[in-house]
Amino acid sequence: MDSKDEENRIAMTLARRAYLYGAFHVVFGGGVHEASAAQLFGENTAGALAWLAGKVAADEGLSEKSVGLSLRTMTECVAEAVACVGEHSEGDAVSKATVAMEEDFPKLFQVPGDSYVRPWESPYTSTDGMLFRGSTLDVRSFYHQAGFRLQAEQHFPDDHISAMMDYMARMSQCVYEAYADGRDENAAKTLRTQSDFLRKHVLTWVDAFADEVIRKDIRAYYAAFAGAMAAFAHVDAAHVEKLAAELSAE
Repeated sequence: MDSKDEENRIAMTLARRAYLYGAFHVVFGGGVHEASAAQLFGENTAGALAWLAGKVAADEGLSEKSVGLSLRTMTECVAEAVACVGEHSEGDAVSKATVAMEEDFPKLFQVPGDSYVRPWESPYTSTDGMLFRGSTLDVRSFYHQAGFRLQAEQHFPDDHISAMMDYMARMSQCVYEAYADGRDENAAKTLRTQSDFLRKHVLTWVDAFADEVIRKDIRAYYAAFAGAMAAFAHVDAAHVEKLAAELSAE
């Protein structure tokens, strides 16, 4: 592979990382409406998920790994997301998905009940299940170091899955822009920060969260994206340090 092909490969990888993190932010932030759904079920998402499927398939250690306590492997989870996007890519199917996701979001992530899934890290990683724990403050410190701040800081838990995906999307965009500008060392530094965040605050609970969504989401729109998000987090964590090393060596 010549240098130009290598540059294109890295650029596409960085762009797809930013895109997927951004898509998961939209899904689990409740921002699915007519306009965003058209993009969510469009060609860009289909292409990014196809790329993710290839990454999972190429990693023997992850391809057959189960998500949480479910019997679904990473391979199956990504395949379900690919199928979900493919089945709702046109016309009335997009509208159907939009209505379903708008109806299901509060039942799954806002209103306590049989279908409720807690969308914050702290209840999964603390013994008492309370919000605003030490881990929440550590998440906030990552945001502040990057110059980010939640609009409702101190009133809304920083460790919400959507906020985490937004942070990772913004950081991934910074990496992409740094690489495009030839600032490889800067890009590598940001990638290592992302690796640290993934290890401390995403991999600690994303499987359990996805497992809960898969079990409770009857219509399975959010289940498809939750499974894919968990798989992507593992794939990204497994390769982000290697990618940082590549950029540092250039």
